[in-house]
Amino acid sequence: MADNKKPANVFEDKYWKDSILIYIVGIILAVFTGIVIYRTANPEWKKYQREFVKIAEKKIGKEKVAKIDLGIRQIWNKELMGPNTADRCVTCHLGVDVPGLEGDDVPVVFRTHPNPNGLLDKHPLNKFGCTVCHGGLPNALTVKEAHAEHGVRWLYPTYTREMQKKYKFEEDRLVMLQINCNQCHRFDKDVPGMDYINLAKDLVVEKNCQSCHIIDGYGGNIGPNLTYEGDKSHEMFDIHAPYYVIKDGKPVESGHTIAEEMKRRGLPYSVFSWHILHFEEPRSITPTSTMPNHGFNKDEILALTMLVMSWKKVNIPSRYLSNPGKYQMLRLMEEGRIKPQKIEYVSLASTSPETAAETTAGQAETAEEFQVEETAMKEAAESSGGNADLAAKGKELFGTRGCTACHTVGGGRLVGPDLKGVAERRDKQWIIHMILNPDSMIQNDPVAKQLFQEYNVPMPNQGVTPEEAEAIYEYLKSASK
Repeated sequence: MADNKKPANVFEDKYWKDSILIYIVGIILAVFTGIVIYRTANPEWKKYQREFVKIAEKKIGKEKVAKIDLGIRQIWNKELMGPNTADRCVTCHLGVDVPGLEGDDVPVVFRTHPNPNGLLDKHPLNKFGCTVCHGGLPNALTVKEAHAEHGVRWLYPTYTREMQKKYKFEEDRLVMLQINCNQCHRFDKDVPGMDYINLAKDLVVEKNCQSCHIIDGYGGNIGPNLTYEGDKSHEMFDIHAPYYVIKDGKPVESGHTIAEEMKRRGLPYSVFSWHILHFEEPRSITPTSTMPNHGFNKDEILALTMLVMSWKKVNIPSRYLSNPGKYQMLRLMEEGRIKPQKIEYVSLASTSPETAAETTAGQAETAEEFQVEETAMKEAAESSGGNADLAAKGKELFGTRGCTACHTVGGGRLVGPDLKGVAERRDKQWIIHMILNPDSMIQNDPVAKQLFQEYNVPMPNQGVTPEEAEAIYEYLKSASK
């Protein structure tokens, strides 16, 4: 009889299925590890740079291409971009500042940046970067992240031709980036290259929008304040609310939502689309709105939408702003230091103001702010006109604003110096600046520093407005005689 027993060194593997599973998982992990290593060694931007070298060598020659730095490239200006942000668009867009790469035979991504109306001369690339004008995520190194494609959602979209097509712009040129341009040119009109924004500003004046809306710190209260409309969160615009149609002059529910109306028209779900529908017919969005239908055409609707989306609060140095005195006036109105008043647009075509690129880069910020505030105060004073009783008002303010706690006028030294004859010892702007900004003056003005060392008591900021400072000066001037 045969012996069917297994040898002593042979055993049955009860877990052979688990072993196979482990082998499969191991192989999968090895494949994924290989993919990660490959992608790390060959990131997307390297592929673009290899392609650029091939195209550029044929176009401008190997010697010129060899002088172009490769690798991760970036432009950093902490005043415009913030301390933790660098503009890395030039890592892929290698040809933007390379002459000779113009023309349709060069892909757009590698093409030399055009310079219409001397645009780059006034906004040098190495100082302003790309995203300040074009939008986008500065730190990104992939197309998906940088251009907000395929579901990437963020607050700073890249204004591309593809985006323009979604909003039914017919131009092949880039026009939506005018939204970003207007943040620094808010108080300019007739700006070259900003035709849509220029049109919208003309419409705001023509339709007298400030009769119902506060715009730039001044206007009526019938409608919402639009001064910083572009900063409003998308949650403030309910696209799931009912959409209305106008029948017999009255709004009637259409049976679908604003979002469904956007989808029906092929518009993205966005605040931009909300404004398009609103400018087309205000009561279709807000049935109780008193805003009339102005019958705007397609270009006017797009222009106005771009304009309101550009109205954002800027937090950059004044030297980068066109007409910085106007921005300072708006800030002074918001702080209650001057009364609300209309800020007029300034035509760049006639005034040709000094651009940011032409401003001295090393200019002290404090000195610059003094100059800006001086401009704002002068404009405020001009708008308020003369006042025969200004000195009497100033005398009253001198007492009510607490000036008499530290100063006398002809009574000798108190906590601070006697102000008798101060209008003869100091010029007008110095006195007004000292009234409005004593803390800054003590830090930056040599005379104010010396006075602080002598009296050892800092002059407090009493929240005096430029108009009140003007009156106090007139009182001191009259009392000095």
